[in-house]
Amino acid sequence: MNDEKWLRRPVIDPLLLALRSRRVMVALSALLVGALTLALPELAAVRGELLTLVITLALAVIGGYSVEDAARAGRERAAQPPEDLRELIKDALAGLVDEVGKKA
Repeated sequence: MNDEKWLRRPVIDPLLLALRSRRVMVALSALLVGALTLALPELAAVRGELLTLVITLALAVIGGYSVEDAARAGRERAAQPPEDLRELIKDALAGLVDEVGKKA
C-alpha cells in the first residue's frame, strides 16, 4: 500500500493549508479584535468607529497582499519565455497580412 494515502487527511489538511494563508490570518485577527471590541462595555461609545477602523484596516491589508501576489505572478509569467515564439510571430504576421488585404 501507498504510505502517502495514510498521511492524507481530507478534512484537516485543507483547513491547515487555509490557516497558513496570510489573508486568512488577517481576517481571523480582525474577527478576534472585533469580538473583543464588542465584548468590552467600556468601548460602547466608540464601538462603531472601532469596528469600522478594524474592518477597513483588515481589508486594506488583504488587498495589499492580493496586489503583491498578483505582481509576483506577473513577474514570474513575464520571466518565462513564450510557449512557441514562432507560432506567435506567424499569428501576428497573418493578422497583419489580413489587415493589409482588407484595406486593399
